[in-house]
Amino acid sequence: MKKINGSVGQKGTNVPSDVKLVKTLLNRVKYKSTKNKLIVTGQVGNDLIDRIKLFQKDFVKINNPNGLIEPGDKTFKKLNESSAKVKIGTHLTFSTKGINLLQDVEQLELKPYDDHTGKEVSEWVDGATIGYGHYILKNEWDLYKNGITKVQSVALFKKDLQPFITTVKTKVRSDITQNEFDALVILAFNIGVGGFSSSSVLKLVNNPLANTPYQSIEDAWKAWNKSEGKIMNGLIKRRQCEWDIYSKAVYKRW
Repeated sequence: MKKINGSVGQKGTNVPSDVKLVKTLLNRVKYKSTKNKLIVTGQVGNDLIDRIKLFQKDFVKINNPNGLIEPGDKTFKKLNESSAKVKIGTHLTFSTKGINLLQDVEQLELKPYDDHTGKEVSEWVDGATIGYGHYILKNEWDLYKNGITKVQSVALFKKDLQPFITTVKTKVRSDITQNEFDALVILAFNIGVGGFSSSSVLKLVNNPLANTPYQSIEDAWKAWNKSEGKIMNGLIKRRQCEWDIYSKAVYKRW
């Protein structure tokens, strides 16, 4: 059973670590109607107070909820019990909406091109790319140097996606929704399996109280905005697109 040291919510002591834990537990509760997840920070706002009241009303059966959780009270005990019943979403896989958006982002190129310049290439270079963002290894050049068809590109794209889908399924230990899963796969596809596996994003998804340089998952997510040490406008927009999928289930290319 999780524990808080002080009260959380309306007129509570609201120690940041307690607030983060309560938000995390509330996010794991399955409500009758779909609710947006609370952003897990140590700050208390009306969104948290309203969510506590909703939980007290629907799950604890309190007629006049006060929006406050005390250590050891029946609201906190019920919150522990309700959140513990949630199963981690290992059954999830990358959705059609996620695939379509990522294909739109990566864009289809049937001839090899240099990812750094965007220009077609007739011989292998570091950054040679084809299809939906497939980096061509030097020993693959003969296979792709004359181009590929759209059907081949789709098959190659699905093959390329699999390691990232597997990584998210195996590395994420918290319960996540379909849109969150999709956003994490799209992020991993861009920053790499190694980058994702060691990222503060993953640490905070698994444990919002994890010790990282960032105050929130959003901050950690949007910190991936550099290429070769320089902040890139394209990456800023890409991270916002991914974050909109993760936090709002909005699948929209910039």
